[in-house]
Amino acid sequence: MYVSTKTFDNYSIALRQWKAQHSHCQLLHGYALRFKVWFTADTLDDMNWVVDFGGFKSAPQGNGLKDWMDEMFDHTTLIEHDDPFRDLFEQMAQMGLCKVHIMERMGCESIAELVFNKFNERLSLTDAGRCRVIKVEVHENERNSAIFESR
Repeated sequence: MYVSTKTFDNYSIALRQWKAQHSHCQLLHGYALRFKVWFTADTLDDMNWVVDFGGFKSAPQGNGLKDWMDEMFDHTTLIEHDDPFRDLFEQMAQMGLCKVHIMERMGCESIAELVFNKFNERLSLTDAGRCRVIKVEVHENERNSAIFESR
């Protein structure tokens, strides 16, 4: 099995984990997220790579995953679907004050799972599914990260 990694970084987000009533994380706060994605394949492609990193560009040259990452995590506000102030965040988005994404679950663990699933969904449609993601690590800062990986 071959493995390669790619880092996606400089994603400025604001988020709120309203259920963390015991912590300052219940407040709107920000991070500069960094993602490390592990790719694997049993065989290399025609260029002897696990994955073509240039293939993340916009379609039609690429699979558009970089565009998706930018849309989801570049200067966005992430809140959980059941946040009691969801209406307020959506109003602010309509007013052009922020770009809001509603998450099923909030936290770096869930963000890692979201990226893992999105990348695998897109990669399954290209190169006959030869390559797949086996792990995603999300850093909220230099000391804290969360990982989602396949078993």
